[in-house]
Amino acid sequence: MLKKLTLWLLYVMIRTTCAMVRLTCAMVRPVCITVTFFFLVVLTACSQSNHKIAFFQYKSDDTFILEMMQDMTARVPENINFEVHDARNSQSVQNRQILEVIENEFDILIINAVDRLASSSIVARSVQDGIPVIFFNREPLEDALTSHTNVFYVGTDADSLGKKQAEIAAELFTNDFSDSRFDRNNDGIIQIVVLKGEQGHQDAERRTDNCIAHLIELGFEVDVMAIEVADWNRSEGYEAMRRLYQRYGNYIELVFSNNDDMALGAIDYLLNIGVFVENKPPYEQPFVIIGVDGTAVGLEAIERGLLYGTVNNDSVKQSEAILTLTDFILNDRCFEAFPYTITRGHFIYIDGDIITRDNVSDFIN
Repeated sequence: MLKKLTLWLLYVMIRTTCAMVRLTCAMVRPVCITVTFFFLVVLTACSQSNHKIAFFQYKSDDTFILEMMQDMTARVPENINFEVHDARNSQSVQNRQILEVIENEFDILIINAVDRLASSSIVARSVQDGIPVIFFNREPLEDALTSHTNVFYVGTDADSLGKKQAEIAAELFTNDFSDSRFDRNNDGIIQIVVLKGEQGHQDAERRTDNCIAHLIELGFEVDVMAIEVADWNRSEGYEAMRRLYQRYGNYIELVFSNNDDMALGAIDYLLNIGVFVENKPPYEQPFVIIGVDGTAVGLEAIERGLLYGTVNNDSVKQSEAILTLTDFILNDRCFEAFPYTITRGHFIYIDGDIITRDNVSDFIN
């Protein structure tokens, strides 16, 4: 009897709260107010319909994407149904998956596209059925987004990540590289090799360009000896470093890697041949490797003195932004209250932080 009375009282409280929220929304509709966390929770509780979200990832064995998908799906409210689709690095597979989801009348698509050039056709098909789309991690061509409403991109500021890689190196080398112990041939010029994520990938191109250009802007003379494509992959990073080290060996003074996984592959090779040594201070390794992402394994390598530093490609903040955007779209909220800056009407960029051994503990869960 007591249990029934408690449930009845809870029901009355929820109905009363929902009525108050609806009245408040009607009164303030002309004026968008800041949405607090409690307000979002109450509105979600009042909703009687279960929305359906479909997540699409380009492949499941990319460390950064795996961590981001785990974080995003863990944050999805219990009253929302979702599916995760793995394209296994095939755009044709992803296209089929998207068509099946559209036919099953999902409410929103959250897509990490295999090929950013396919975004236009994805958007055209989704818009035809009135389904909003949020792209993440792989930035579509701008025209694919700007000609439609309820089509967005959430991701990193790739230019900033590359520049911050350069700033990590600049702080280590100070103003005069010729005074640095890392100037192995005493010529005052930084001999660099780059591990590039993927030929033609927006982030790979921009991170590569900006880490080099900004290091020059900071007053250093550089010699880019080689750029090796390693497709964001740890094993490919191992093979790329094997080729680079066999060719350039003792001339390498700095390695910029577009992500942590390729940097870790390079470190695996260097440990295997005895060039890098475990648990030494990073400034005692023969040269410096700097990554991007701030993955769990990347942070561990910084702690072990193997990876000098990385730039946090903040998957947590990106996940939060994606799910907040999803909530605003699905519940038709006023975007004047949206807590993130929207650039050019469709793009939400999340900046990252510099991580070295000095502050790595702040980023380890």
